[in-house]
This record gives sequence, C-alpha cells and structure tokens, in this order.
Amino acid sequence: KSMKTKFNQRKIKLAIVSAMLVGSAGFSIAGYAATATGTMAVQTTVATACTISAAALTFADYDPTSSSDSDATAAISSTCTAGGAAKITMSQGANIQDGSTDAVPKRAMKTGDGEAGQILAYFLYSDNDLTVWGNTDATGKGVTGTGSAVTTTVHGQIPKQQAVTAGTFTDTVAVTDRKSVV
Repeated sequence: KSMKTKFNQRKIKLAIVSAMLVGSAGFSIAGYAATATGTMAVQTTVATACTISAAALTFADYDPTSSSDSDATAAISSTCTAGGAAKITMSQGANIQDGSTDAVPKRAMKTGDGEAGQILAYFLYSDNDLTVWGNTDATGKGVTGTGSAVTTTVHGQIPKQQAVTAGTFTDTVAVTDRKSVV
C-alpha cells in the first residue's frame, strides 16, 4: 500500500471520529435542553399550644380585728399560639375545706403541720366583680392567644375577722391553661 492511501484512510477515519464526536455533543446538548417540572406539596398543622406562669399572690399582713377584707392581686402570664383559645383554671388548693368543689372552691391557707395547723379562708376571683375562679371550664377565665405573653389578673380576698393566732399562712394552687377544642 502506498503512503497516500494510508494518509487518506487516516483522514477518513479522522473525519468519521470527528463527525461522531460532534454528533454526540449535539445529542448531549439536546438531551439537557428539555426540562420537566413537577410540584411538591408541603404541609403542617399548627397546634394550639400554651405556656403559663403565675406570680405569687401575697397579701399584706392580715389583721383579724379589722372590719375590712384583705385584698391582693397577682399576674398570670400565658403565651398561646396566635388565635388559639384557652381557659385558665385554678385548683382548689392544697388545703381543701369541707364542701369544696372544683366549681365552688373553698380555699384556705394553713400554718403549722398536720391537723394542729390553723386555717385562714380566702377566695380567688377572675375580676373585680367577685366572680369565683374555679377549676372548671365554666368557672375558668378565657384567653385568646396572640403569640406573645398575655397578662391576666387574679384577685384574692381574705374575709375579715377570722379568729386566728399569729403565724405564717400558705397554700399552693395549681394554675392550668387548658386549650379549648374548636
């Protein structure tokens, strides 16, 4: 074979390989040029949630000989999901008295331990109109969440002229923020 034939065969092979590369590059570009689009659903449910804290309700020194009731207030701070409805309720306390119910609690502070301790009756109200604050939906205080802290005031009252001796009287009341079911 002559050198010229080998040279022509090389040119033909080179031309074929070049054409294949250019052709495959063309297919490759065309393959990526077409785009398909789909959608993805994204979903969650925002639940009504609340946190609550209550400041201590501290009365001034009680004078059992006074002709006036002793009044005090405390703040309850609740933070609930914006737009969520909740009801703040209060337990009967740790020193439940005879005849006390969740709807009409008869609360008392106590001094000393066990049966020997004295009791000092008191009441909790949800407003200045002396609406009893109990531990039921009907006797709780409704709040609507804003996403920020909402302050609710509890009004306390120790009735006048209770016969007790000097001492420190205490009670503990559970304060609950119940989510309303809608």
